[in-house]
Amino acid sequence: MTISDSTITINPPAARKRINWKKFEQELSLNSPKLTTKLSNPTEIDNEVDSFTTLIKSTIEKCSYLINKPQTREPLSPDILLEIATKRNLRKDWQRTRHPAVKTMLNAQIVYVRNLLKEHRQLAWDRFTSTLNFQDQSLYKLNRRLLHKKPASAPLTTNSGQKSTTLNPNWICLQTQ
Repeated sequence: MTISDSTITINPPAARKRINWKKFEQELSLNSPKLTTKLSNPTEIDNEVDSFTTLIKSTIEKCSYLINKPQTREPLSPDILLEIATKRNLRKDWQRTRHPAVKTMLNAQIVYVRNLLKEHRQLAWDRFTSTLNFQDQSLYKLNRRLLHKKPASAPLTTNSGQKSTTLNPNWICLQTQ
């Protein structure tokens, strides 16, 4: 962020990158310098720190990759965005005044926005399902993707880091009670 006489400008968000940490570890172990001499003065230490920092930065660049996630949600209509802004303003007013009439209006606005969002999601889903074609198996692929979801929680691991199928989460809960 830069501050100047004009408005504050913010740099654009960084690209979505993931880092392959195993590859990073291998690259760093291969390319890391081996110190054979002792560093005697501060300039040598600074130079060594700078070179190691650039090595880490370049290794991260080598081991990172972009993820391309398509935006799956449709943008909200201006009417819905206006109602959401109204709800936010009502919440601010209620938090500032704690007036019961404002709280009643806020509760009504929350229900109204919730219903608008539900209708919007249903319309988006209906539009999406109407584009599916049984001949190119897109309906089959959607059904498979919806039915075969990956588990949300990570599998249980042992102390050595290996995934365990014998550990029972219910047993662990009973032991901790």
